[in-house]
Amino acid sequence: MSSGFGRAICLSTTVRAGFIGRAAAAAPAAAKDKQSRKAAAIARGASGQINSDSRYEIMKQIMYQQEPRQLPELTAEDAERHETILRAVKLHRLQESNRRRDEREAKFSAMEKAYAALEKLDPRLFEEACKKDANVTFPRQMRVPTETPPTVIWDYMEETVTKK
Repeated sequence: MSSGFGRAICLSTTVRAGFIGRAAAAAPAAAKDKQSRKAAAIARGASGQINSDSRYEIMKQIMYQQEPRQLPELTAEDAERHETILRAVKLHRLQESNRRRDEREAKFSAMEKAYAALEKLDPRLFEEACKKDANVTFPRQMRVPTETPPTVIWDYMEETVTKK
């Protein structure tokens, strides 16, 4: 199985490298044409006429001055490393997802066991625990966890009064 998988990686990197090579060869001609179109667009306004307001010119130069960066061409080894890293990240995310799912299932089974024990112990308490309020949409007493500082800041310069 490993040899077929390795061949698939080599084939995909070879095809991708060939595609990148053809795209890179056509890029200089497209870039020159793109630059001339950008220069013409900068000279014309939205209506197609030349703007006399310098603010528009400055905004256009800031917005369209720099060309977007081109991605570097990857060698076959680099492409294989890149794909390996992407697979490892995907595997890690899958393992984390499975771990979280297992935690949720464990919590739910513990909750079910607690409900069963409560039902055996006291059916009246079980019914009260399962009762839902019709008017409550969100628990208002719940405090949302935040990372912001508190509104009342502790004053460390304040002297504490001790009773004797």
